[in-house]
Amino acid sequence: MTTHTMLPIFFLLLTSLISQSIACNVVDKEALLQFKNQITSDPSKLLNTWTPSSDCCKGWNGITCDSTTGRVISLTLSGTVDDADLPLDTFLSGTLSPYLGNLTNLKILSLVNLKQLNGPIPKEFNKLSNLEKLYLNDNNFSGSLPFEIGSLISLSELVLSGNKFSGRIPSSIRNLKLLTSLDLHKNDFRSGVPEIIGDLKNLRNIDLSDNKIDGIIPESIGNLKQLVTLDMMKNKIKGYVPVSIGGLDSLTFCRISENLLTGILPSEIGNLKNLKSLNLGNNMLNGNLPASIGNLSSLVELYLANNQFSGKIPPTLENLKNLQRVDFSSNRLKGRIPKSMAKMSVSSFLGNRNLCGSPLLPCKRF
Repeated sequence: MTTHTMLPIFFLLLTSLISQSIACNVVDKEALLQFKNQITSDPSKLLNTWTPSSDCCKGWNGITCDSTTGRVISLTLSGTVDDADLPLDTFLSGTLSPYLGNLTNLKILSLVNLKQLNGPIPKEFNKLSNLEKLYLNDNNFSGSLPFEIGSLISLSELVLSGNKFSGRIPSSIRNLKLLTSLDLHKNDFRSGVPEIIGDLKNLRNIDLSDNKIDGIIPESIGNLKQLVTLDMMKNKIKGYVPVSIGGLDSLTFCRISENLLTGILPSEIGNLKNLKSLNLGNNMLNGNLPASIGNLSSLVELYLANNQFSGKIPPTLENLKNLQRVDFSSNRLKGRIPKSMAKMSVSSFLGNRNLCGSPLLPCKRF
């Protein structure tokens, strides 16, 4: 073998040896050990490999390091582990150490379904400017979201569902320009949906369901042209369905049921050509159903039950060839049910005494 052909192999081996010799960053290791110190119970020994005498980049459960710098880039722990292909339920008790803020190269922080992790998000998380994904769902965290969360400028996914967070959504989230997913469902958030949510123009998914959010849906929501799913079910949201909702060209799923919405359904709803599921049930919406609903060519599910809609079901609903499930029950609608809906469950129309046209609701007076 010639010297010329051996050089690439030599440099490849040298690079490999150097990368293997990079030890865990001292600051990062200390931050992780401080986190472990605040864990009061670890019955499944998730952190058993985290010892002062070992290298956190080599064999520590849930830790991934950058091979060239030794900096921790991922901390991922889950509340379920596999043992002989059987899921075993587990948990961690304790709080989040402020020292985690020293993991300044961290890209993923995922502490999911550990159930008994509690307390607030430390303000020191403001130093995690490289963090791209923050998953703290299905735990017992509480308190308000710190204003400092707006410092996580690289964040694309923020998932805090299934906790006890309260207070308002801080206005500082307007700084999270790269955010694509905001999931805060099943918490105790209050106050209104912030007007500044319209600044997050890369958002594709919003889930604020099952909170205590009141106030109105801001018109600025119409700025979210990339939005695919919008879920605000089971809150105390009042006011009107904003006209700007018609600007959500990419929307496929919209659920704002079980709130206190009033007023009419704006005709602009008909602009949502990609919408597959619309659920506005259990509100106080009124007036006629707009004929523009017939423009929702992709619609599969339409739930408008338990409102105060009146007038006739618009004949344009015959255009909805993909519609499979509909519920207009407990409204004040009247007239003939469109033929395309006649075979649907009669329960979908119950509570509308003046509707007819299905086999179980034959037309006698129309």
